Amino acid sequence: MPAKLRHNRILDHLQENTVASVQQLVELLDCSPATVRRDIIDLDTQGKLKKIRNGAEKILSPNVVSSPGMVGFYPNISDYENYEESDRIARKAVDLCEVRDNIFVGEGQIPFLMGKYLTDTHVHVYSNYLPLLTYLISQSYPHLVVLGGQYIKSQSLLVSPDNHTSYQGRYLIVSGDGLTEAGLTKSALLTFMEEKKMLQYADKVVAMVSADKVGVFGGLSLFSLDEIDIVITGENADKAMIELLQENNIQVYLV
Repeated sequence: MPAKLRHNRILDHLQENTVASVQQLVELLDCSPATVRRDIIDLDTQGKLKKIRNGAEKILSPNVVSSPGMVGFYPNISDYENYEESDRIARKAVDLCEVRDNIFVGEGQIPFLMGKYLTDTHVHVYSNYLPLLTYLISQSYPHLVVLGGQYIKSQSLLVSPDNHTSYQGRYLIVSGDGLTEAGLTKSALLTFMEEKKMLQYADKVVAMVSADKVGVFGGLSLFSLDEIDIVITGENADKAMIELLQENNIQVYLV
């Protein structure tokens, strides 16, 4: 089988399965492990997939091969504890939005995954989270407002001291490192400060939290339960905590 055809089949397989082992690709292509490993290295060099231990994964970001400064800028599938669950959470958050809604989106791996679902919408996105912003720009997304300020490379944020009093949105959509009776918690101080600022512009707060972080304390208390309107999490989230959320009149979506 010609190399180009093998490469196309590998990429098609990753579009459907996100991650593949060398052995799976050997069976798919009916070739040797050495050939598969060479193909993975070639495609990784071209920025078409990400080489991982004994296999490959689909890349989530625009091609960064020609831009060394962008390497490590975007989340990778292997960065997620449960990529499939995180993807479902992100999709549900976008599904909540209506045509021409204004939404404020915070920092995090799950917010980044909202990008691919936003591209087919007419939702107006306000954010300072650069991986999401640059992804949407790369997709020619026209409904985007960049909340500007100083670029903080370590957290991929634009930090601004200004208040934008004219801004108003339906949702503030944020992720967290934990969710307990104390509310949504976050470990990064600068992110905490910037997302606190966004609260004044939004009507409702949507918290996206992976199931393994529900019932876990994850740092600074970002929003109390009284400030949270909607929680989107995985089906295996702690049941007692889910009941507590519902008792506090928080709408819960299990995906």
